[in-house]
Amino acid sequence: MTEPNTTPKARRGCLFYGCLTGIVCLVAMLAAVLIGLHQLKKMVKEYTDTGPLPLPQVQLPPGELERVKRQVDEFRLAIQENRSASPLSLTGDEINALIANDPAFQALKGKVNVSIEGDRVKGQVSLPMDQIGLPRFRGRYLNGTATFALSLQNGALRIEPDQVLVKGKPLPAVYLDAIRKQDLAGNVNNNPSAATALSRLQSIRIEDGKLVIVPKSEQPAK
Repeated sequence: MTEPNTTPKARRGCLFYGCLTGIVCLVAMLAAVLIGLHQLKKMVKEYTDTGPLPLPQVQLPPGELERVKRQVDEFRLAIQENRSASPLSLTGDEINALIANDPAFQALKGKVNVSIEGDRVKGQVSLPMDQIGLPRFRGRYLNGTATFALSLQNGALRIEPDQVLVKGKPLPAVYLDAIRKQDLAGNVNNNPSAATALSRLQSIRIEDGKLVIVPKSEQPAK
């Protein structure tokens, strides 16, 4: 279905959606878990399922959804074009509505749900293992939840996992420790266009139940 021309159609970059949903971080985190599963095949049955886990569905009224899309695209364009912008703040429901309705998130639809609890982001996923680099486990699903802190430090996105649950059980400490040693936001920070956009942000934080992305008050000259 063709969307109405109510929002800019410029392509979105990996930085923006990495910051917006934490999905990049969560997928990287779970990929690290899968490395362990790949090495220890005997753990596959214990930490994967034969079917997907139904995730909560969020729907916003059409007018509200269009407002969120417009707000998101206006912010993205301002950062991309090096213009001043107001902070962008989004609730978990607004993020999930974007995942469910925005074509840019099509690959994540029905597979990811985001919530905000206190000063942490909580991501719930149900991912076919063959679609995330482990084809030998075709027909099995990684159903997991991760809670993590999201911040911007010295111009770099930082992801700090607190807890990872797989198939409803806490991930063994040996795997969680391995995950914590990885640069979970490396794919974002090492992308040149993403690094440029990050340099134009003042902070990324969780505040009052919302993800808040704050641009620098004065953008440097191009």
